[in-house]
Amino acid sequence: MKSQVVLEARNLGKTYKVRSKRSKGGQGGTRALDGVDFDVREGEIVGIMGPSGSGKSTLLNCISTIDRPDSGTVRIDGRDISKLGPRDLALFRGRELGFIFQDSNLLDTLTCYENIALSLTIRKVSPREIDHRIRFIAQQLGITDVLDKFPYQVSGGQKQRVATARAVVGKPRLVLADEPTGALDSKSARALLETFERINRLGSTILMVTHDPVSASYCQRIVFIKDGKTALEITRDGRTREQFYADIVGSVVSMSEEAVHVC
Repeated sequence: MKSQVVLEARNLGKTYKVRSKRSKGGQGGTRALDGVDFDVREGEIVGIMGPSGSGKSTLLNCISTIDRPDSGTVRIDGRDISKLGPRDLALFRGRELGFIFQDSNLLDTLTCYENIALSLTIRKVSPREIDHRIRFIAQQLGITDVLDKFPYQVSGGQKQRVATARAVVGKPRLVLADEPTGALDSKSARALLETFERINRLGSTILMVTHDPVSASYCQRIVFIKDGKTALEITRDGRTREQFYADIVGSVVSMSEEAVHVC
């Protein structure tokens, strides 16, 4: 029996208008997305890969409700997020989506505990429940000893694990990670990716944009974006991480060679 579809992206299109003296009316456009289609099922870790300028960031922006596609639909738990008004959209984003950025985006004026607690405090969750959730997730992610410290007092890897705790403590339907290992050394990156596997086993569904094949090898499925289109999809299918890594690298090389031949 297949798991439930959490995210459904269908025929997504997005053009960014730019002023151009050569185009009629003084405006031209860059087609960032041009018919992207894919699903994410409950309990998956799915990676989005593609060359620079392929549309990865635009895709994540449209899914995260930061931006709106010009065409197509994004459904999360069956809800078309383009139909939500500003107030409902803000509530939906706060309750149903978790965010992990390349820069942890923690508030230096709050302790790590307070950073994790912030979204739950805004939602008026009881202090007892907040404390229970934070202590549990902190233990799972190995950050219990930094909860009383401020972000500037901990390492980059610890910051990202605190940011991960903040993203999942509210039990969102989907966690969106944008190049989460981009600013980390290899040891800290590996620790963070193992953290992702842990929170995935606890029930989190994760969509991660990455350019790094090592990070991608921790996913169960990779969707490749090229020229704003869904170009390729590969699945781990029970293989070891090393075997999946080799397949990812091969796919990246193959797509690069295709681009060279086209040029």
